[in-house]
Amino acid sequence: MKDFLTQKYFDILIATAVLLVLGIPVGIANIYLGYIIGESPCTLCWNERIGMVVVGMLGIFILRYGLRAKYLVMVFLSAAYGLYMTLRHSSFSSFRDVGMGFGEAIFGAHTYTWGIFVYWAVIIAMSLLLFFLRNEEISKQLNAKELNIKEFSPYAKFVVGLSLFVILSNGFQAFISTGIPPYSGKGEPERFSFTNVTERWTPSVWTRLTKPLSFTGSSVVDSPFVAGKSEPKKFKFNSDEKAGVAKELKAAPKVLNSVELPFKASGIFEHGNASDIAYNSEKNQFVIISNEAGIYFTDDKFKPVQSAILDKPNGRDIPLSVATTFVGNRVVSMAYNKTIWAVEQTDPAKIDSYKEWNVFRKTTGGLSAPLYRDRPAVMTIRAKKAYILTLAYDKDSKYMYMLSVPNPASQKIILIKVDPKDNTLSGELVVKAGENFAIKDKRKISEYYITAGDIKDGKFVAYSKNFNTLLVIDLQSAMVEDAYAMPKINGEISGLTFKGDKIVILSHKDSKDYVSEIQNPF
Repeated sequence: MKDFLTQKYFDILIATAVLLVLGIPVGIANIYLGYIIGESPCTLCWNERIGMVVVGMLGIFILRYGLRAKYLVMVFLSAAYGLYMTLRHSSFSSFRDVGMGFGEAIFGAHTYTWGIFVYWAVIIAMSLLLFFLRNEEISKQLNAKELNIKEFSPYAKFVVGLSLFVILSNGFQAFISTGIPPYSGKGEPERFSFTNVTERWTPSVWTRLTKPLSFTGSSVVDSPFVAGKSEPKKFKFNSDEKAGVAKELKAAPKVLNSVELPFKASGIFEHGNASDIAYNSEKNQFVIISNEAGIYFTDDKFKPVQSAILDKPNGRDIPLSVATTFVGNRVVSMAYNKTIWAVEQTDPAKIDSYKEWNVFRKTTGGLSAPLYRDRPAVMTIRAKKAYILTLAYDKDSKYMYMLSVPNPASQKIILIKVDPKDNTLSGELVVKAGENFAIKDKRKISEYYITAGDIKDGKFVAYSKNFNTLLVIDLQSAMVEDAYAMPKINGEISGLTFKGDKIVILSHKDSKDYVSEIQNPF
């Protein structure tokens, strides 16, 4: 390597790198896609190209003035900038189905993804070049105080000439498609053309500066309301049912009894409190989960029979577990970010002790995880930017259902249908008012905030913390058909399940969990 990497061959390598960065990707995008195909770059496309142009120009500086430390630093910084812009740009299509994207694919990849390869290649190539650099003449250039101007070789002159042509051509394309300041680019520009030039110019991109500064973007929303744990910052609750959306409410069902839960439903590290409840009529047993991934099987008097605490930190993120339901004899639980974990009662003789240790931090025995360490994440579309606080299984359709809670980024309530066979989305509908369900003028169903619910006879019976209302939602149409005032329950309601002719309510107040029974009004 010492004999090979002379100044001559070093310059050939740098000139070739400039050609590969500027002449090919930027040149193809500019000449072929721009002038021949008529494809215009969007604002992020321009940012990717700018990064490549800067890297290419730094290569030319190295050819002219030597391998100076400041040029190397700028190459790595420019590559980091370009890689960030490319990843940001590509992320807009990463969630789409296979083959989808913007613009035409070249060499099997959309052009906005090319930067991932180009910039990584720049970083790796420069790192390897420095690692194997042994030539003293070249090494001295790194910290040289005097500026040494080198002559270009014929090959370097060709590369520099081509590069300058590509840069000027891109500048011309930018002028035609975006104009001069204060005009700017567009997210989805029109085709490149020499007609209607000034009509396409717009300064609209600057309006983004009026938006509040955010380091997380719109993909991060407030945590939802979880009794005893968290409360959204941008949703104000009103407990007065008369102030609700419905014009008329049916009378509140009668409270039959209310008792404190006779055990502490904690989770990992003894943290958390009870967050949901489900009833298995075949076994006459309840299951209660903790928001910190604890699970408790109880008899019909809420006396614990079996329990376990999930190894929450290891695996897909389950921030707070908020909902649970029986699917047959399997208990499926879900965190508010739509991530599933499952537990079922199992003959102790059939339990693998290593798998039991690998899934649970604590267990009384006789429980297994049918999904083992897998925690399926339900990927939604309409509810993509919304959390959920409910999960219920419909024995007739054999699907699980959830209801999203509104937030500023997702202001509608979405009924989510999930196939428990593969824990995959099977449908989404926006919850709306039914034909016979009258709502007040200028009010919206999305003002409700569903924190608990269960399914009976094809209806999702859901409790809204906002306006303290019990809603009846049809599973097939996602229409609200009826609404009941909710009686005063001790604490914040987080769980609801049917048991015969009664509704069992789970609530939380002052670090204590309560179980109440009310009449089933249906």
